[in-house]
Amino acid sequence: MIYNVITEEVCMIGFKEFSKENYDRLYSMMVEFYRSDAVDHPIDLDIIKRLLEDILTGDYTIRGYEVYYDDNLVGFGVMTRYYASEVAGITIQLEDLFIQEEYRSKGIAKEYFRRIKDKFPEAKRFRLEVARNNKRAIKLYKAGGFEELEYMQMIYDRV
Repeated sequence: MIYNVITEEVCMIGFKEFSKENYDRLYSMMVEFYRSDAVDHPIDLDIIKRLLEDILTGDYTIRGYEVYYDDNLVGFGVMTRYYASEVAGITIQLEDLFIQEEYRSKGIAKEYFRRIKDKFPEAKRFRLEVARNNKRAIKLYKAGGFEELEYMQMIYDRV
């Protein structure tokens, strides 16, 4: 049980790995997220489907977590892990975190980050990306101890 100091209510915040039973709900939330201003550019629907299917197979290092609030599926988180030379160790890349609008500001994201950090004690770094216009998320991440990097990101896509 979690006590929400903002709303002064006791609630249950939970997380579990993606399940095939929730495919349609997860896909719908992923489309909403990957077509929002939280991302740099809209993601093609075929890529979203492939991502969801790759997470569900468990064949890659990418993992998805369903986010629950009082037993309601209200969002998702996606992360992957890799070795990073800058820290000579494992980095957890927090790819995405989506919480439905009506469930934001209830401590869910803060609890998600706490549990991810606890789940991977071997990690030397936790890293994420955020669109510069997503001021609310930036404030949340900084409050959680994340720092801005000066790197410019570059990509070469083969999709």
